Amino acid sequence: MKVTLVVNTRKTEALEFKNIIEDYLSSRGVKVASLLEETYSRDDFYDADAIVSIGGDGTMLRIAGVLRGQDTPILGVNAGHLGYLTEVSKKDQIPEAMDRLIKHDYIRDVRAMLHGSVRRNGEVIMRDTALNEILVSRRSGISVMRFAVTCDGQELSNYISDGIIFATPTGSTAYNLSAGGPIVAPGSPVIVMTPVCAHSTNSRPVVLSDSSRIQVRVDSENEMVAFDGEHIFELKKGDIVTVRKANEMTTLIKLREGSFLETLKNKMDSER
Repeated sequence: MKVTLVVNTRKTEALEFKNIIEDYLSSRGVKVASLLEETYSRDDFYDADAIVSIGGDGTMLRIAGVLRGQDTPILGVNAGHLGYLTEVSKKDQIPEAMDRLIKHDYIRDVRAMLHGSVRRNGEVIMRDTALNEILVSRRSGISVMRFAVTCDGQELSNYISDGIIFATPTGSTAYNLSAGGPIVAPGSPVIVMTPVCAHSTNSRPVVLSDSSRIQVRVDSENEMVAFDGEHIFELKKGDIVTVRKANEMTTLIKLREGSFLETLKNKMDSER
């Protein structure tokens, strides 16, 4: 068995967790590779049976973006603030988690992703995927933005706002939540559309079926589209951004049933 560790060295306890996990797995005959830089590529995971992400939700999102649907399960070890995607957060939880990883005694939690593309003058000029969200927003300054949104060919609304978020259920607890969007259970077959600081009292988040094909026509300058906050592409007036459920999926490792609700409760309790 081979396990690849991805370590976010900016996190306080990440290197300490890495050393504990490396020693534990190696003592049980598991081959371990550790990636300490963010320059890793999909090829670095081609022979991995599992991936251990040591950092936070952002580290897991970066891995998911690099994997692009490769079906290698990811176990999240939290070395920062409370994360929604990570399963392990304390040193004394590591031995049991690693034993279960070795024995394949875990739940494969397959998460939906979003596919986004940009069409300019009738030609698709870029495409990418996101596990959390696709954001259309301004690049700089304080000017408002104008969007015309259609869903499955029918006009949905025209928005004047600071941006618009398209979130998966996984991403509903991220930027979408901060922007006033709803929290959605991970397995729900939906796409959440949430305007950011809309300049209208009638602009509200909308929950759409994940079979929907959504198009955003950019009606102003100085805009961009971002995938999980990582891959950013500059837009021009008249560009069409298309969002749909991706064919690719991301597989997370869950060690217990109901862990999303437990994490949600802990997060809410910590903010009281």
